[in-house]
Amino acid sequence: MAYYLTYQYTWIAYLAAAVGMYYCVVKFTKYWNSVDLRNYTRMVAAVILFTPASHTIEGTFSLAPAFIVSLGELLTHGSKAAMQGVVPLMLALFLGALILTVQAFWSSKKTA
Repeated sequence: MAYYLTYQYTWIAYLAAAVGMYYCVVKFTKYWNSVDLRNYTRMVAAVILFTPASHTIEGTFSLAPAFIVSLGELLTHGSKAAMQGVVPLMLALFLGALILTVQAFWSSKKTA
């Protein structure tokens, strides 16, 4: 039970910090002239900060941020194990890029 409470508090603290970091990215990119570059930078930041990955530690299933899982597995078990965190990141990046591409296509159709 103590692990479950610690796990919840850790996720709450991480999400608060990630929202704060994403807010800083939005403020930093607010005045960029290129709308596409601004949107892609925000998307990459959101993917890195908010994509979870499953991780099993001694038979206990848990979720963790994908970049932390990939770095931890890379340092402890090698590059093959690091794919546990890299695959969700790549899928989220692909989905985000696809959505931004469709959005850019629709906005160019409206102006033309």
